[in-house]
Amino acid sequence: MTSVSEIEIIDALKLKTFDHHYQNIIQGIGDDGAITSIDPDYHLVTTTDAISEGVHYPKGIEAKAIGHRCLAVNLSDMAAMGAKPLWASLVFSRPSIDQLWLEQFISGFSELANKNNVTLIGGDTISGPELFSVTLQGIVPKNKSIRRSTAKIGNLVYVTGFLGNASQGLKIIQEDRQNSSSEQLIQDFLYPNPRLKESRAISQFATSMIDISDGFYSDLQKVMKASNVGAEIKISDLPISESLPNKMPRVDAVNVARFGGDDYELCFTIPREFKKDFLEEYQSTDRIGITCVGEIKEKNLLLLDDNNKEFKLSGRAFERF
Repeated sequence: MTSVSEIEIIDALKLKTFDHHYQNIIQGIGDDGAITSIDPDYHLVTTTDAISEGVHYPKGIEAKAIGHRCLAVNLSDMAAMGAKPLWASLVFSRPSIDQLWLEQFISGFSELANKNNVTLIGGDTISGPELFSVTLQGIVPKNKSIRRSTAKIGNLVYVTGFLGNASQGLKIIQEDRQNSSSEQLIQDFLYPNPRLKESRAISQFATSMIDISDGFYSDLQKVMKASNVGAEIKISDLPISESLPNKMPRVDAVNVARFGGDDYELCFTIPREFKKDFLEEYQSTDRIGITCVGEIKEKNLLLLDDNNKEFKLSGRAFERF
């Protein structure tokens, strides 16, 4: 199939896909730089994340999933900050690009962008090894952003959704074991669902938050380090979907939930005294389920079994390198 040129790629991105346009975009795609403006009562939040073939996803996955994932991982960072995403810049490298691949990639990217009112305002394309990088900008009311560094002793630790599905889905793809019973796990990896809707409710009460990209165990420790605190986690309370225990022993499912990357759920802390008000607000509309898995302590990370005894750690944390 004939490759498309950079101008054709830009035209396709500019003209065919994004149906959200804002008055605060002064200059979008089509010049040497984009120009935007923000309300003086807001802070600008910027995230940048990249995904590459062989590191973040296996070779040969569908272009639509790549388009979705490269934006989703940045939207998840926005959710973790309690911010509203607005503008995206996309840079990608690929040895060659044909029309069908481009259409599918744009479909995955633009469907997620339009769903979350995000407008593509710039970027670049080059010929080279397969890599996709998005810089996403959004806004948050001044002094209302949620950070990793502000967890407090006594706060309750919550997570959204289920843990471990995506990493198991990736393993199934890598081992070429796809079948109808593993479809949900595979979809959880290919098409992560950034928790922006959930973030809006959580942000009203949370003292700290992080998105779970490198695994619950690793990302919780990032919060602990930034906040100079510890945590006590009840292993049996980790939210594990029925899809995992059906395919592995319970102890293995727990390890996948602790260590598996690519969940893109939210881990956050709530003051115990706000628990009732938080739950009433959160559960008032249709949002993904949440689970309280532990409490912030003064120091160290302690994992407890069903008998409140220390759970001996086995396995290793997820690593990008």
